[in-house]
Amino acid sequence: MTAVSSSNARPGSRRVSDAPSSEEESWGQDLPRWPFAVFFAGYPVLWVLGLGGFAADLAALPMFGVLLLRRGLRVPPAFGLWLLFLIWMTLSATQLDSAGRMIGFVFRFMNYAAATIFFLYVYNASRRALPLSRAIGLMVLFWIWVVAGGYLGVILPNGSISTPMQSLLPGSIAGNDYVKDLVHPKFAEVQRPWGAPRAYNRPSAPFPYTNTWGSHFALLVPFAILYMRTAAVRWRRQAVTVLLLASLVPAFSTLNRGMFLAVGVGVVYAAVRFGFRGQVKWLAAVLVLLGIGLATASALGVGQSIGSRTQYSSTNAGRATIYREAFERTLESPFIGFGAPRPSLTLSISVGTQGQFWNVMFSFGFVALTLFCAWLWLLPLRTRAAPGALLWLHVVTVMASFMMFYYGLDGSQLVVIFVAAALVMRETAGGPEVAPLGPPRRRAGSGLARSDVRTLSGWVRYTPGPTWSQGEDDD
Repeated sequence: MTAVSSSNARPGSRRVSDAPSSEEESWGQDLPRWPFAVFFAGYPVLWVLGLGGFAADLAALPMFGVLLLRRGLRVPPAFGLWLLFLIWMTLSATQLDSAGRMIGFVFRFMNYAAATIFFLYVYNASRRALPLSRAIGLMVLFWIWVVAGGYLGVILPNGSISTPMQSLLPGSIAGNDYVKDLVHPKFAEVQRPWGAPRAYNRPSAPFPYTNTWGSHFALLVPFAILYMRTAAVRWRRQAVTVLLLASLVPAFSTLNRGMFLAVGVGVVYAAVRFGFRGQVKWLAAVLVLLGIGLATASALGVGQSIGSRTQYSSTNAGRATIYREAFERTLESPFIGFGAPRPSLTLSISVGTQGQFWNVMFSFGFVALTLFCAWLWLLPLRTRAAPGALLWLHVVTVMASFMMFYYGLDGSQLVVIFVAAALVMRETAGGPEVAPLGPPRRRAGSGLARSDVRTLSGWVRYTPGPTWSQGEDDD
């Protein structure tokens, strides 16, 4: 990677540079698409092999190799905040006091680095190399894997698989609880708090924990809604619509309040934004989705189940206690933290494991926390003018800005967040505008999608037209 420049173009503007004069190449480079697809399309294979926890890292390796060989890579303004965070994070490694915590630190740093590479790769990929519709389609495919794993947890809550990676690891490493969760994945977390009348089967596949499933599901739902309205092939739109309704079964089975909060806030926020833009069809569609979700939750008694679980669980009090302890103990090492979570002095959990905000604060200190929050909260600001239906990708960054307080986001969740932000930034950074994302229109009597819809699937080249920033309604 021999040159990196910062793009300061405003949304809707055209970047003036020494880039190729061709309209198709005015932004980005012809980066190969397959490294991006490896993670999202191939995740089930990696999961069965016991490599699900390392999937993003493995996919980022060829991306990194490609980026190293390219000149003139661009970064958005303020990207230095994120790089400073990564640098400051490495300083906290001096506080690690055991080999186990060092392994955890390296694993966490690899995840951050992988998300960074995904961001740069998508941001610099030309629209011809990585069409917007193809990127969204791959994200929806990843969401389908998440939903399928959720059904595994519903149907076979006590199921698990033995993976090749489990047999390859030394017993001393494979016996570690966290490593075991990664290489011998279970389909669900079966929990029965003391005194509870029954066990709660909470789907988690293809991830180790139910909260991880919930955070991925919430962040990917906007991609599914976007695809519902913009896919060029009708049966695909219909299939995703049906699957979105069917996904309510494993989603409600998780009894995951944080997931419900994130999706609810995201959908309501989108409805308000579409309403202010005068896009009545989108507003109506969002309200219908919200109504269906609430009606289904009520019919299935989700509220009563959550109330029953919290009655026998100390999750609320436990979180409040661990958050307070995380802040008080960070004051003992305010600048570089402790390098990694540590066992709580009062509870049987570790400090810094109940939310990304608290993890960064406790592990890396207040300086790193400031840099992390500044970058993560900058993403919704930078993407707030997302045109047309791309507003749904902006919603992903909005959801992440508050999910960080109760969810860990340093795994493949961060990849999803960064991909959403990079796609919007790429589409609004400069060069010819892409065709507005909207419901496909078909020629009368032909049954064929118009060329602007086909462009969204990467089938034909786009001839620049009116920009979204001029207020064109995607409906």
